[in-house]
Amino acid sequence: MRASFRIAAQMIRTSIQAQAQYRVDFLLQLSLGFFWTASSVAPLWLVFEIRSEIGGWSRPEAMLVMSAFLVLKALLDGIISPNLNALVEQVRLGTFDFVLLKPADPQLLVSASRVVVPKLADLMVGLGLSAWSISQIAPAPSALQIAAGGIMLLAGALGIYGVWVLIICTAFWFVKIDNLSFLFTSIFDAARWPISVFRGWVGLLLTFVLPIAVMTSFPAMAVLGRLSLARAAFAAATTTFLLVVSRRVWLWALRHYASASS
Repeated sequence: MRASFRIAAQMIRTSIQAQAQYRVDFLLQLSLGFFWTASSVAPLWLVFEIRSEIGGWSRPEAMLVMSAFLVLKALLDGIISPNLNALVEQVRLGTFDFVLLKPADPQLLVSASRVVVPKLADLMVGLGLSAWSISQIAPAPSALQIAAGGIMLLAGALGIYGVWVLIICTAFWFVKIDNLSFLFTSIFDAARWPISVFRGWVGLLLTFVLPIAVMTSFPAMAVLGRLSLARAAFAAATTTFLLVVSRRVWLWALRHYASASS
């Protein structure tokens, strides 16, 4: 495990150093990243100029959900998606053979070989927005509640990774998987809103079938002290299920990989 972390850290550092060499482009892309992040926050912020609360959530409380969304979006767009999407091209061209020849877990190598640094704008804004939200909430959340929110956010990040691995594994059988990728990212966009905004079967779908609520609303609810033990257990079970299933599907897909040399 320690060796895996060292390998991942080294690949991420190398990727960041390579991008930082082109400083003007780096700063331009980072500036554009802040612009697009602001455009994501603006719709929810403006809604509260009209209404004092939405679905029982005040502006600072809803911004906690938005901050979790931005942090996970930075992870998805900055690390998970670029790396796993590259796998699709590697499988199609047969260059995935070179990954399999390296003395490390192939899933680790294809998951951490690249970092799109400008996407860190989402991460920085998300962390700043969470700090502002917590400072505006009365009574202030306890350290235990904030820690619980961090754990739920980690569970959401691992859940996203598990879902994305399942999607990418289809590349071992299908040439084009763009539609599945676009479908997931489109659904994930709904995670910027508190789950109580979605009523009826839509709310149930986004909680129990496509666990978007687990990824962003549950961390905010944990910070606010609204997350029940049953929901926390459901989040843990969902994350564990996605990680275990995605790992098994990945290993099964590797056994069916028709390499360029075969």
